Amino acid sequence: MAIVLDAFAAYLRDLLIQVTKDKVGLLLGVSDEISKLDEKLQFLKDYLGDAEKKRITDRHVEGWVRKLKGIMYEATDILEICQLKAMEQGASVDLGCCNPLLFCLRNPLFAHDIASRIKKLNQSLDNICKTGADFKFMKLETYQDQKTASPPISRTTSPVLELSGVVGDQIKEDTSELVKMLTENRETIQAGNNVLLVAIMGVGGIGKTTLARNIFNDKTIQEKFDMKIWLSVTQKFNEDDLLTTAIIATGGDHRGSYNRSTSEPALVNAIRGKKFLLVMDDMWSERAWNDFLRAPFSHGGPGSRVVVTTRDERIAKGVKAMYLHHVNKLTPDDAWSLLKQQVVISETDKPKIEALRDIGMKIIGKCDGLPLAIKVVGGLLCRKDRDHGVWSDILGNSIWSVNGMPEDETLHCS
Repeated sequence: MAIVLDAFAAYLRDLLIQVTKDKVGLLLGVSDEISKLDEKLQFLKDYLGDAEKKRITDRHVEGWVRKLKGIMYEATDILEICQLKAMEQGASVDLGCCNPLLFCLRNPLFAHDIASRIKKLNQSLDNICKTGADFKFMKLETYQDQKTASPPISRTTSPVLELSGVVGDQIKEDTSELVKMLTENRETIQAGNNVLLVAIMGVGGIGKTTLARNIFNDKTIQEKFDMKIWLSVTQKFNEDDLLTTAIIATGGDHRGSYNRSTSEPALVNAIRGKKFLLVMDDMWSERAWNDFLRAPFSHGGPGSRVVVTTRDERIAKGVKAMYLHHVNKLTPDDAWSLLKQQVVISETDKPKIEALRDIGMKIIGKCDGLPLAIKVVGGLLCRKDRDHGVWSDILGNSIWSVNGMPEDETLHCS
């Protein structure tokens, strides 16, 4: 299964538009950088169709497309982090700031981190544009330009808020099961360690982060833990940054915490004796926990819990997870519900979409039960006419990859 590349670009542009609308760039001091990012995505959009065709026979183009997807996934990660912070702060927003996203960006260190990542993203995209020029891609019509497309439809719900859309009984059951496990009085087995560790596993794009977020924001979790910490662990994490971020998340004193020798004691002081829930999202290496965080977090209070999300079962076993939870792909009915959630814009729109169920089920079949893929395709379909022929064209278009996506190239935003 692969993703329609220019649909992904259009999806990201929607998110960037929402970020601009929320004045995030202005608050972070990176308005120019966000504008540049938008311009580059708009420029690349015209050439993605040709790139998708050439990648099948040209391994150099394949490598270029892979790098571009990596940058797109990183952009999605950044927006998801902003969304998560907004969800955390939503209940405590003061009357002077009605937008929880802006409220959470008042944290200077968090704002600095997001701003730095946006700038690095732009630099990476600059390099992609330069190397892409060597391939002399032809300017082809993209999905959004094909046929006589309907004018863009304004949605009453922002795409950023739709990222975490949850459908189906399975994720509700999984959330309930894991919340119960995390809040029960269980012995940790490991002598001298107050922490029980649970791993959520599955391929990229399957919904590990969504499940972890549901757990993190569950009412029972809110009541049972003294503090909650969410850490996004990148492939190339920096130990000092990781520790500093953890200190900030626990409300500890990060001043003067510039290296491990000063950061570790500060983190211990922040969590000592407190019952915490730590989520380490998208782990690519057990070192983040085993080498840097296990020791300080062992000072937490009884009943403390750690949740790790990862694609690799070896990592789950490497961090000595006591329970491994595998996230299953969406059932066809749940996948259809999620697609409708992305496409339907009003009550009067529902019958039109339901009439397209037969072709819609074939489209989601190509998404292989992966929520992220369905959301991206939904972002494409929501701009199209509610017409069987139009949806059939999308189903049969050649820029759906003819080969399955290998494991190391699966969707990075899960």
